[in-house]
Amino acid sequence: MNYHSLKFGGTSMGSAQNIKTVGSIIMQHPVEKKSVVVSAMSGITDILISMGKQATLGNFTGVQSLMEIVANKHYQTLEELVVSESIKTQGKAFIEKRLSELEEFLRAITIIKEISPRSHDAIVAVGEVLSAWLLALHLQDKNIDSEFVNLESILEVEEHTPQKIFFDLLNASLKNRIVPVVERGGIPIITGFFGRIPGGIVGAVGRGYSDFTAALVGYACSAEEIEIWTDVSGILSADPRIVPSAIEISELSFEEASELANYGAKVIHPQTIWPAVKNNILVRIKNTMRPNDVGTAITAEGKLCPYACKSVTAKKNITMLTLYSFEMQSHGFMAKVFEKFGQHQVSVDLIATSEASVSVTIDAGNAFLENLLQDLQTFCKVEKEDNKAILAIIGREMQYKTGVAGKMFAALGNAGVNIRLISQGAPEINISAVINEEDAPKAIKAVHEIFFDIIK
Repeated sequence: MNYHSLKFGGTSMGSAQNIKTVGSIIMQHPVEKKSVVVSAMSGITDILISMGKQATLGNFTGVQSLMEIVANKHYQTLEELVVSESIKTQGKAFIEKRLSELEEFLRAITIIKEISPRSHDAIVAVGEVLSAWLLALHLQDKNIDSEFVNLESILEVEEHTPQKIFFDLLNASLKNRIVPVVERGGIPIITGFFGRIPGGIVGAVGRGYSDFTAALVGYACSAEEIEIWTDVSGILSADPRIVPSAIEISELSFEEASELANYGAKVIHPQTIWPAVKNNILVRIKNTMRPNDVGTAITAEGKLCPYACKSVTAKKNITMLTLYSFEMQSHGFMAKVFEKFGQHQVSVDLIATSEASVSVTIDAGNAFLENLLQDLQTFCKVEKEDNKAILAIIGREMQYKTGVAGKMFAALGNAGVNIRLISQGAPEINISAVINEEDAPKAIKAVHEIFFDIIK
């Protein structure tokens, strides 16, 4: 069937007026069969996480103060979104019930002063539950057949269920829950939160998981297109807050989009791509506030642009580890190193080796980093450098142009940016350099200028 999976982010759902805009996009959408996944209203997830932290400190007064902010925002939004008194009454009752349950849950946490990953998920899920409820009621108030679909308990599995088994079961559950609604002509309004995932969704997937949810829904329901509606008109050649002259990219390949997402671009969650790849589903990035803009298409092959690359990006909050050992060239040394990384659930972004050392970059916030360092230091010397960033240029274009790396490093040198590590992926779509985090903005500006502004 001709079917699209739409997702609207936190900014798109951030106010009553914005939700009305979302409603208009849904009602005017040219594809008849569609489902809609939503994030929590902007700022709400942060408040919910803060409520959990206050609860672990035993500060129930702090919990109640934050609860009042959440309640007022949703009650006020409901008041502005819905005209029908009966629907409004239904909405108030639902919000009151969910927030009352959350308050009691947090009261219990103030006693034990501990939050498991699943408890953390239960707190965070409330944001998506309330925003999806509000949008569904708004559409019903407009006489649109919409159905609230709550995924927070769509699948109950054991904590240590392998991820492949979990996602196979989730795929079947999503299809059984959503397809019947679409087939009868209704519009499912779906919570961006799904669960309960082993290890917790925030821990396993990370913030921005509603992009991933929309991709999973699209995969499960055999969508022709996954639309990610956000606050920018597609993916740009650089962060416009740093480079105001950044240009829109009309089309990317799946591989390029995945690299961009993994190396700092915030427009799309990194895990959004693999469900699309498996079913060759077109992904489109659209601007909620400028719905007529074409946006960026993400396809299997993508297309080349006239520049030497498609985008310059930076991933901050990086730690670099350098391991020194005269046993590096001995059989099994690297296997031993990465066995430790695996045991401590620490993922590596970049790696560079020499005769007596190996350097890797990891996310600085990893909770298991200190335990990993202790293990590594039992068989090699380890130097740790914090406050780093990974600067990357990404695009298939560099496969067909000479001197790209030289221009990049010359631009960084002229800008006074020191490089600590260099890496280039085998497919030649990514050249990365580790730099000081404080240098990231000027590095992005310098590299963007050398590849984009000079052509203008």
